Amino acid sequence: MISKKSVILCFLSILLMASIDASIAQTIDGTEIQITSNRSDQYFPAIYDDIIVWTDVRYESSDIFLYNMTSGEELQITSNESEERVPDIYGDIIVWEDWRNGNWDIYIYNLTSEEESALITNEADQRVPAIHEDRIVWEDLRNGNWDIYMYNISSGEELQITDNESDQLYPAVYGDLVTWMDDRNGGWDIFVYDLSSREETQITANESIALYPDVYEDRVVWMDDRNYDQNIFMYNVSSEEELMVTTNESWQVVPKIHGDRIVWTDERNSNWDILGNSDIYMYDIPTGEELQITTNEERQVYPAIYNDTVVWEDRRNLNADIYIFTITGQNSTQ
Repeated sequence: MISKKSVILCFLSILLMASIDASIAQTIDGTEIQITSNRSDQYFPAIYDDIIVWTDVRYESSDIFLYNMTSGEELQITSNESEERVPDIYGDIIVWEDWRNGNWDIYIYNLTSEEESALITNEADQRVPAIHEDRIVWEDLRNGNWDIYMYNISSGEELQITDNESDQLYPAVYGDLVTWMDDRNGGWDIFVYDLSSREETQITANESIALYPDVYEDRVVWMDDRNYDQNIFMYNVSSEEELMVTTNESWQVVPKIHGDRIVWTDERNSNWDILGNSDIYMYDIPTGEELQITTNEERQVYPAIYNDTVVWEDRRNLNADIYIFTITGQNSTQ
């Protein structure tokens, strides 16, 4: 006869095994490379194809630098004594915010022609540019509050996207879709604007705070505190379906999306210490799998992704460096 003690021990063993299985995090097979080794800070990376750009303070004021993953060449894009920061890149065009005129303006650099030019130099501030194809978007203070504007490089047309008296910030663009975070309802929501139809749509309407959107094709991602912590959400503009990407009770913040992959900064391993460990995680949309990119005990933040390459800002060497991870596969050994 099986004793009650044996049944209890068996049951406890099953629970223990279940807890061990639940704690196994999916990790990625691939190659991690340190791109920068200068002892100053390099931060806010962006990526297109095999080109990475970032903000670099090795010469006291911030400049824009570039790294070519194919050739291994590093190139300084700006050398002005003022501040140049927060770059984005598409094709052979790099765009950034620039302080050389005593306020924030938008400048661009053409990698093919090797020419730098001022794009927007209004006396008010223009900040946080983003680019896709021939369209550049940014946040603009010329009307006394922050609005979203767009400039078409091919046509030379400038378009004011928002004219609400509240603030609209942190725009992103892909094709005909522009998205941003919007304070018109007394709390931050995510909006999109279709450049083709000239229609504006509010994506989030709950009482939570929704911040820092990104867009790829018809998918918009953002961070959202509706569950009393920060999670990543996704909305499909075509199907009008919303998906909660992360459910961990810690913070997942500042997502980026490319193709079927979403990356973000994740605080689940930090023990609620905002100065402690944070890692880069990824979500694969077709499989629904959540995957851990970095496992270093220092802070890894502000990821970006292009195809199989993830880039981020990394604090493992005390200063901020730029690292990349090239994805080759996945496993579940950690």
